[in-house]
Amino acid sequence: MPSGSTYDKFITTLCRTKRVEDGYLIHGELNRINKVARKSTYFNLIHGFNQSSRGDIAARLLIEMQEKGHSPTRNLFRGVICCLCDMENPDKQFFNLLELQLCCREPSCQIYNFFIYGAGHAKRPDLARQVYETMQRSGIEPNLRSDVLMLQSYLRSERISDALNFFNDLHQRREMGRRLYSTMIVGLCKVKRADIALDFLKEMREKGVVPSDDCYEFLIQLSCWNQGYHIAVNLINDLEKVGRHITSFTGNILLLHSLKSQELYEAWVQLRQVPNEKSDSSMLGLLIGAFSGRVRLSQDIENLEEVIEKCFPLDVYTYNLLLRRLSETNMDRACALFNKMCQKGYEPNRWTYDTLVQGFLKHGRTSEARRWLEVMYRNRFHPTERTKLLI
Repeated sequence: MPSGSTYDKFITTLCRTKRVEDGYLIHGELNRINKVARKSTYFNLIHGFNQSSRGDIAARLLIEMQEKGHSPTRNLFRGVICCLCDMENPDKQFFNLLELQLCCREPSCQIYNFFIYGAGHAKRPDLARQVYETMQRSGIEPNLRSDVLMLQSYLRSERISDALNFFNDLHQRREMGRRLYSTMIVGLCKVKRADIALDFLKEMREKGVVPSDDCYEFLIQLSCWNQGYHIAVNLINDLEKVGRHITSFTGNILLLHSLKSQELYEAWVQLRQVPNEKSDSSMLGLLIGAFSGRVRLSQDIENLEEVIEKCFPLDVYTYNLLLRRLSETNMDRACALFNKMCQKGYEPNRWTYDTLVQGFLKHGRTSEARRWLEVMYRNRFHPTERTKLLI
């Protein structure tokens, strides 16, 4: 008779080849001979049935794996709950799973949070709220994580008024710290409500709570998308006042929009009247001007990435922006930067190669463009639609 590990490997292979029903039959054989499947086998089966829109079987397996001694993750719960919410009678399916779960394990804040999290991702904040209230009725006090998940559930479904009301209710029973404010600000930015998010940032600052990096990142990103460049620059000023540093994400957003428009640089010049030479953004104005074409970099600045390093940490996205800027005027320098990037351990991605191919094509160097296109294909990347039009 095959060993339990052999059964597990066979089931896993069947799941990976989208034959999850066959894998489930083998799993049944494993149960009949009193062999316990591995945790990873349960994960593969559940994932397979989620993909097949059979959340009922996935839910059954979720309970069974716990009875066999395995602990599911919150993401596993999320996948099953999202699948159940796409089936017929989703409310009944959802609460049947909750009932089975509460019978299977001692009710806890963590278990209830898993269901709030799953319902939120399924865009069913009504179900999430019912779980939240069920937890309260059972005598379990929602923790900070419960409140964060409930807020995210409302915001993810763009139920702004419900999120605001829930946030106000929280004022009555807990101290409103950085995490709850950050959840509101980031969530509002994700649904493009920068106006309300900025009000929360102001309130947060007035209460002496220092905003997280996420708050500034999302607000600056959304402000730039909305072409609210004066707001973005004011946020940079505020970021420095509270002692935060410019992150790679924020720096990249500013450079990207500098490539698209000169308006960010104009706002920078107007609002950064007294630059602090010791700040992280001391040379950011120079970079924004250089990327927008308003400032000519002096010849003694040989390595533009060294200028950026004085402002924020570089990542692959930063190098791609640098390549895009350099490829507008000098493809040889762009290639030298590509080599330096690789030497430093950064791994080129699709956008890296696409930028080089586009650059050579725009400069009329078609043979070099074709060579880089071959390199791109060898690395299993494909050109963007815009680049295909140039080829």
